[in-house]
Amino acid sequence: MFLLIAWMTLAEPAAAPFPERTPALIEDCLANALETDGVSETDDSHKYLCVGEPAERFWSFLERAGIEPWEQDAGDEGVWLSRDFPLGACFKRTRMADGTGAKDGLSCSIWIPRRVAPTSGDHSAAEH
Repeated sequence: MFLLIAWMTLAEPAAAPFPERTPALIEDCLANALETDGVSETDDSHKYLCVGEPAERFWSFLERAGIEPWEQDAGDEGVWLSRDFPLGACFKRTRMADGTGAKDGLSCSIWIPRRVAPTSGDHSAAEH
């Protein structure tokens, strides 16, 4: 009996590595964006911004998956670390604009491409 339990424990599949778990994390982020009115439009996409627990889970997952962060200085918004994933990125503020440590600031953005009406000189989208 002990051997059966040990075998079952060892045979249990490990958590899927990056990027296989991103669909569930993206789904949670999209739901949070809808609940918190974090949906907007860019020139060519719908932007979904999630915060709170879904963003924390996503950031932690990207960190554990070894996704290297890159730093960006957003001026008055402070300095942020960013970690990219398919369709988006997570952003974590590390310093305020005045150089003090940040106490808050974590979000993830997902950009879903949307069809853009062709301009009068662009016939490629309309012809295909």
